[in-house]
Amino acid sequence: MRSFSFLLFFSGWLSAQISSPSSAPYQLNWTTDGVILGSGIVVAGASYLIETHSMYKFSAGHDVVNKDDINSLERFAAGRYSAAQWTASDISLVASFASPLFLLLNKQIRNEWQTVTVMYLEMGVFANFLPSLGKGSIRRFRPYVYGTSAPTEMLQDADAARSFFSGHATRAFAAGVMTAIMYDDFFPDSKYSSHVWIASLSLASFCAILRVTSGAHFPSDVFVGAMVGSSIGYLIPYLHRNTTNKVTLTPMLTSQQKGITVTLRF
Repeated sequence: MRSFSFLLFFSGWLSAQISSPSSAPYQLNWTTDGVILGSGIVVAGASYLIETHSMYKFSAGHDVVNKDDINSLERFAAGRYSAAQWTASDISLVASFASPLFLLLNKQIRNEWQTVTVMYLEMGVFANFLPSLGKGSIRRFRPYVYGTSAPTEMLQDADAARSFFSGHATRAFAAGVMTAIMYDDFFPDSKYSSHVWIASLSLASFCAILRVTSGAHFPSDVFVGAMVGSSIGYLIPYLHRNTTNKVTLTPMLTSQQKGITVTLRF
């Protein structure tokens, strides 16, 4: 119920923020944001229903798990567990998920804080709820279930059978890709673009790797999470691109040539 309350509040707040098109790279739109918000409510509701009706409680000693049942490429991860690396993955997720907000340190982006905030919240809704659909629909034991190092309470928790797919990887890559794309759109001529991409994807990848080495997920779990998250991080900015600002003309005056640079955003 808290999730739906948040989405309803978000819907009311969004309606107060949608304004006329500007020269900024992004804009809010009744149709676009209405569809995104409506889809988010559907995804949140579906994930809630699926999770509620598919909570599987693993019981060590009663449920027999065998490493040989795991495909050979991922078998190396079975039995792993590290509390320290688990904590490190949580910390890296917080850093990665907050990365789009650091763009607000720039005055130009800060002037568009309403649009940026709405986009960030929409990204967060999908990045948080889509993994729950997979976890609730597909029962897959986490790697630590195949070992003896994890605490008993973790083995007996319903979350032990919710390995597919990684929510951490989904959220980290959604935020990382969104950060890099937004930076490119606000500063298309920046020489630091590659640095932002490398930093954003490296932090997200670090989080994903830690989810494997900590025993929380198998490689395919984080791979799917990374793909889903990257798609979210790409689509949210793409759907909000200012349609009145797709083509820009920039004068080009140098000692060797004079003319106009045409930039097309698509």
